[in-house]
Amino acid sequence: MKLESDFLKLGLFSLRRQGVQLNLGLIAGTFLALLYTVLVFLAFRDVDAGAGLSTWRNVLLAVGILATAVGVLTIIRALTTGVLAVAMEVWIRRMGQGDLDYRVELKGNNEIAAIAESLEELRQRSIRVIRLNLVEELARDLESKNAELEDVLDQLRGAQDQIVTRRKLAELGELAAGVAHEIKNPLNFMRNFAEATDDLLVELKESIDGLDPSDREEVSEIVEEISQNLIRIEAHEMRADRIVNDMLSLGGGGGNFESTDINEIVSFFASLAYKGSKTTHPELQLVIQEDLDPNAGEITVIAEDIGRVVLNMTNNSCYATDEKRLALGDGHDDYLPTVWLETERKQDCLEIRVRDNGTGIDPEIIDKIFNPFFTTKPTDKGTGLGLSLANDIVREHGGTIEPKTQLGEYTEMVVSIPIK
Repeated sequence: MKLESDFLKLGLFSLRRQGVQLNLGLIAGTFLALLYTVLVFLAFRDVDAGAGLSTWRNVLLAVGILATAVGVLTIIRALTTGVLAVAMEVWIRRMGQGDLDYRVELKGNNEIAAIAESLEELRQRSIRVIRLNLVEELARDLESKNAELEDVLDQLRGAQDQIVTRRKLAELGELAAGVAHEIKNPLNFMRNFAEATDDLLVELKESIDGLDPSDREEVSEIVEEISQNLIRIEAHEMRADRIVNDMLSLGGGGGNFESTDINEIVSFFASLAYKGSKTTHPELQLVIQEDLDPNAGEITVIAEDIGRVVLNMTNNSCYATDEKRLALGDGHDDYLPTVWLETERKQDCLEIRVRDNGTGIDPEIIDKIFNPFFTTKPTDKGTGLGLSLANDIVREHGGTIEPKTQLGEYTEMVVSIPIK
């Protein structure tokens, strides 16, 4: 440790130190007293005097001897205890400056040695305290590093989920391409043959006018049955075509990540879903209420894919509310099928909520609703790929879908997308 104190830059025996000045003063005083005694003794040595003067001379000699002894002891004290005191002073001051590596080796039975032992014990305790503080600081640093590592681990898990999702989508894309190739062509043939058969039936109806009434009735019944079969073939062909298109959607991405006005996406695709449901079910009665956060702004997403999520969830809400309306019958005019659309921008994510007051979801199947091809709809009304597709898209964006529901009361799908 670098010490900036001018005091500690002085030499151990510098005259600027008070301890050194005190010791030198004692030595000088003793020396002057001894010199004075010797000079007086020499002055009276050659004087012939009586017994009184001789007595004084002996007293001066004794005082000189005593002064000499005191001087010798003072010098010894200055060279031992005084030096040790100065060394102790330097040690204490350096400890005060934080230099705990500095120490002085002092041995003996005097008070300076006892102070040195106590000071050494204090130094050792100070070192232990510093080490403890260092350990605590390291522990805090480790906690901070652990928190950072946990964040990195969460990011890695999110990246892993995205990689798995993209790989899954790629594999499903290859499967969908194969399925489309294998199924589309037979479906086209079925449609073409059904149309050709329908044309033949028209000609047949025109030809049977010349038959006998009994034969005409029997042939007409057969023609009508064939017509009904053709209608059924067309309905199943349309359903199969819808399944293939859904699988193609499941396999392919919708575009690139770009800054997108999320409120505009939600409003547009929800309206598109309603119009589509209204076309399929003209008797559909529904109110859509929007509560879109004006601060939602833009986030970086694949706009077409997020729109597909909103479209699928709104389609489900339209179906659920209409099913509840039909189940209640005309005697419940107080029931108003409603879908609520909400967005909310939070600190680290943006939430999209699609809520309806429809039939709700049975708690026993809530864990299965995101499985591919799982559906509660009749076979001619659903393929079971909508929510599975939506879940994969949201996971690819690093987000989550949380279903909230109460059977017979409501269903709410909460989509959380991280703000990048």
